[in-house]
Amino acid sequence: MKLQIKHIIKETKDSISLSFKNGNLFNKLSYKPGQFLTVHVPIDNVVHKRAYSFSSNPFTEKDLKITIKRVEKGLVSNYLHDHIKIGDKLGIDKPAGSFYVEPKPEVKKQYVLFAGGSGITPIYSIITSVLVKEEQSRVLLVYANQNMESIIFHDELKALANQYPNRFYVDHILSTCADADANYHSGLANKTLLDKILLKYDIKYEDHTYMICGPFGFMEKIKEILKENGISREQIKLEVFKSPKIKLLGKDLISNVTLKVKGNSHQIKVRGDKSILWQAMSDNIVLPYSCRSGMCSTCKAKCVSGEVKMTEGHFLSENDVANGDILTCISYPISEEVVIEI
Repeated sequence: MKLQIKHIIKETKDSISLSFKNGNLFNKLSYKPGQFLTVHVPIDNVVHKRAYSFSSNPFTEKDLKITIKRVEKGLVSNYLHDHIKIGDKLGIDKPAGSFYVEPKPEVKKQYVLFAGGSGITPIYSIITSVLVKEEQSRVLLVYANQNMESIIFHDELKALANQYPNRFYVDHILSTCADADANYHSGLANKTLLDKILLKYDIKYEDHTYMICGPFGFMEKIKEILKENGISREQIKLEVFKSPKIKLLGKDLISNVTLKVKGNSHQIKVRGDKSILWQAMSDNIVLPYSCRSGMCSTCKAKCVSGEVKMTEGHFLSENDVANGDILTCISYPISEEVVIEI
């Protein structure tokens, strides 16, 4: 299936939104607030797949919209920023992702949402959906950025706060902020500041709906603060946009990796600094994948023998990991022999 680009919106100097026509009346693409869309981007006769979260919501917006931040040396993000144009068509996979909400009119909740940088994209879809479809619920957004100019959807968030003054609140944390006031805080996220923000809105650390999306370091800090206040990891939904750099055994280790895929067995050699998915793709072995950053379950597999190291910040539960489940896109071999079932 292909979608045609209808509008290109310049959100900030390094982020754009692509708006797509959503088919006809009888063939609309269905998605949940917070999920992502995997697009197929042809560059120099090679199709690259990347996952971008919906910033539109499925309840009030007819067209689909994804938001893309330019990444330094990012092949696809830079291509989309510099070369894509209205009328172009992109192939897609079905919407996916476990970071979402399903708002219900009868539900009354307190949402406490944390976004860092472009991590606002799925969060924004969730906010607009909850405000429209779950009229008894309240939403607090804590949004971290480098400076005022880098705030994606800044005007839209202000408008929502004005439209829903008793249900939606947003506080910004800015690394550089010359004009700090009640809703704009200078510095980095820390416990004292977060306590202050929650107290301002009379929100206690209780069994609310906690969701975090953003850079790894930001997410780890928020998780740490929540844990200190009695909020367990199981109470928090996470979406990682960029995996952290991890210490690997390096290129000196060459592992013999056996991939068992649909009754077929493939033997590949994987360096310790290359992910299993990356090497399989390099060897023209077709494995399921979508986001390539641990955001979804498309590349989920099981390590039945040997050892792999998986980057932190993924969505798998502790039980999944204990049972040997891995995500091949962020898994690196750390033993000489590894067997993976897919």
